[in-house]
Amino acid sequence: MANNSSHRTDETFSDFMAKAICVAKKDAKIYYFKPQILGFGILIPAFVYLSFSIGREIPFSLLVPGLVGVVSLFGASSVVAISIPIEKQTQTYELLQSAPLSTLNIIFGKCLAGSAFGILLSLVTALGAVLLSSGIVVNPLLFMVAAVAGAFVFSAFGMTISAGAKDMPTANMVLTALRLPMIFISGVFVPTESLPPQLRIVSYLTPLTYAVDALREATVGQSVMFVVDLVALLVWFIVFQSIAVFVLGKTTSV
Repeated sequence: MANNSSHRTDETFSDFMAKAICVAKKDAKIYYFKPQILGFGILIPAFVYLSFSIGREIPFSLLVPGLVGVVSLFGASSVVAISIPIEKQTQTYELLQSAPLSTLNIIFGKCLAGSAFGILLSLVTALGAVLLSSGIVVNPLLFMVAAVAGAFVFSAFGMTISAGAKDMPTANMVLTALRLPMIFISGVFVPTESLPPQLRIVSYLTPLTYAVDALREATVGQSVMFVVDLVALLVWFIVFQSIAVFVLGKTTSV
């Protein structure tokens, strides 16, 4: 049977969003509304961050953006990265294929669910960090914009891995292999300006760098770099979505 998920060019934006939201609601009910998932989304990245920051005098402007960036990366990408392999294994992905949905509908819908989860965890983490440290975020609105943009990119990042993974262990292995190095070179623990030149170049090739920098710009005050970071995040989102559509379309077509 041919894959019926090719994107229709005559589909209106409202129709597209309605279908994507249906996919997001389905994923939210199945994967996200569980205490263990909420705990995993916050506790794992928090422990990773604290294990490398405890005992160090980290300023508020570095602490909160780094912590929120790591929580968003883990929260938005973790479940999304295993959703397609799980559905392929349980043969429930065939139900999505039989529905009047394009591949882009499915991918964007799953990204909506993942990004919503990442945004929730990011804002809860930021609020807790602010209350505990008595620090101040200079521009809360821009901070929220940066958190939303980062969560969408990290969700699309997880979707890219999910689209090409054959099973859940493979998806988790690839996700871990990419996320951990990303944390150490993306300005989470130290500003990217302090990195050696070679690592600094590599850091600019990771989306977490721009997410953390955008959060930091909003924490200390707006600058032109905030706009540059948002544009870079938008580019990353488009790239990840395009790769996921292409890979998933090829791997699920007959």
